[in-house]
Amino acid sequence: MHLLKRVARSGVTQERLALTLGIDPTQFSRYIRGLRRPPEGFEERVSAMLDRLEEAEQAAEQAAREARARILGTEA
Repeated sequence: MHLLKRVARSGVTQERLALTLGIDPTQFSRYIRGLRRPPEGFEERVSAMLDRLEEAEQAAEQAAREARARILGTEA
């Protein structure tokens, strides 16, 4: 999936991702919109960050399902 779409789907602002990665938010926006050529490794760094966020969200969702099952006495 295109990086811009992944960032939009992540629910995290471009500014937050940029600052977390140590990149100026304006430059980050230009890179993911294809207006500027990003530095080498940029796409890999952003993709890895988004992968970690997705994994964390999946783990949180699974933990919530398991907690509900324990409370309600049902299977997760």
